[in-house]
Amino acid sequence: MKALVNTDVETLTYMDQADPIAKAGEELVRIQYSGICGSDMHAFLGHDTRRPTPIILGHEASGTIVGGPRDGTLVTINPLNGCGTCHACRSGKPNICLGRQIISMPPRPGAFAEMVAIPSENLLVVPRAELLQSAALTEPLACSW
Repeated sequence: MKALVNTDVETLTYMDQADPIAKAGEELVRIQYSGICGSDMHAFLGHDTRRPTPIILGHEASGTIVGGPRDGTLVTINPLNGCGTCHACRSGKPNICLGRQIISMPPRPGAFAEMVAIPSENLLVVPRAELLQSAALTEPLACSW
């Protein structure tokens, strides 16, 4: 697949990357829209040690599930996933899980790519194609809410 990779400070390279492989409980999403977050800019400028280069940035995204029983389903992505087993996750608060991961931070590549693998529970169905572009802004909207 093609991806926009942050290869160095203030350097983005459009290049081939290995296609993501969905693990158990995950689905592949073909990215159609992706926003640019302030944290992407911090990483691009070299101000975010949590996002070392090379890395695929981007965590505000929407697209279409590819393959599996929900093939063709339009979705937006909750980019943060917890471990699923700790007290915080079992209490419905994966945002405070100590083992949480977010796409665009190692070990999870981000959405400035043709596809991402993401846990099924992190995908929210978008009811109509004309909403898909706006749906990419679900994550920043949720943060500001």
